[in-house]
Amino acid sequence: MKEMILMTPGPTMVPEEVKKVAGAQPLHHRTEEFYELFSNLNRNLKEIFKTKNEVITLTSSGTGGMEAVIANLFSTGDKVLVASIGYFGERFYDIAKAYGLDAELQDFGWGNAVDLNVLEDKLRNGNYKALLVTHNETSTGVTNNVKEIAKIANRYGVVVIVDAVSSLGGIPLEMDEWGIDGVITCSQKCLMSPPGLSFVALSERAWKMAETSNLPKYYFNLKKAREGVLKLNPDTPATPAVSTIMAVAKATNMILEFGLDNVYKRQATYGKRVREYVKNLGLELLPEEDIASDLITAIKVPEKYKASEIINHMKEKHGVLITGGQGPLKGKIIRIGHMGYVTEEMLTKTLEALKDAIEG
Repeated sequence: MKEMILMTPGPTMVPEEVKKVAGAQPLHHRTEEFYELFSNLNRNLKEIFKTKNEVITLTSSGTGGMEAVIANLFSTGDKVLVASIGYFGERFYDIAKAYGLDAELQDFGWGNAVDLNVLEDKLRNGNYKALLVTHNETSTGVTNNVKEIAKIANRYGVVVIVDAVSSLGGIPLEMDEWGIDGVITCSQKCLMSPPGLSFVALSERAWKMAETSNLPKYYFNLKKAREGVLKLNPDTPATPAVSTIMAVAKATNMILEFGLDNVYKRQATYGKRVREYVKNLGLELLPEEDIASDLITAIKVPEKYKASEIINHMKEKHGVLITGGQGPLKGKIIRIGHMGYVTEEMLTKTLEALKDAIEG
């Protein structure tokens, strides 16, 4: 089976050093060796989340982390606002509705960012308990200004929950400093690891909400998971994806050794490079450049092309895998992911493959 270069929204490429760890014999999760490894991972995650609070590790995709936050913080009928700019904003809304919350969807449109003035008007007059928002919307290649969004929400005493599934560890997010109450991410995006884990961090305000939540939870019980993290020998309530924990521990070591600020600078450079290349090919970006993501680029498909043909050409001829659009953008855009472990060589090959697909 030919190995592809994954330039997708996730899973993303995994460094050789991390693959080697992930493929090793897994540790037993009730041993000193695991406790030491898990302690190191927890320290790394707190540094990447930029929080003094515990980060909870769950064996699930990022969606599981989103569901865990809903199930643990809220009670039936709680009124929440979901600020949506695409597929994953709508997913957050669907999860909230599934758990019986009084969820309201404020749709800012696919390809747009949250309008801060509209958001402020909603929060000023809405009597919401919480705001749910996506940081980096991979369905559209848009990054929200979460710092300003959190500032507005805090002005009105509204709890802020951020889906940072595709952004944490790739672009700046300062959980404590920005006043964010809940952050969710996962292993297979900017954290350069295989799928299998989600990570959740909560503020003290959010943990107090968990004390009164009446929604059902068992496997995703964050209070129980927190008890495990706080032990002298930290563990998880049930058997976790040990091999992925081993991988993420290695990957986060690598990220922090490289330096988060250096990661942010690299991603900004990659994002600009891809956007400039795309425009030079005569193609049009979906979002305006001032809100365009440095982690994933969404490109409109010209009328004379089919998205599927471009994707298949890049895959079959060049071994580069990108993705198409979702929902209303299916067939209308292609998306190039450039988050996590991406080398100059990978990026160059991807851009050359795109050029060949368009001009060849």
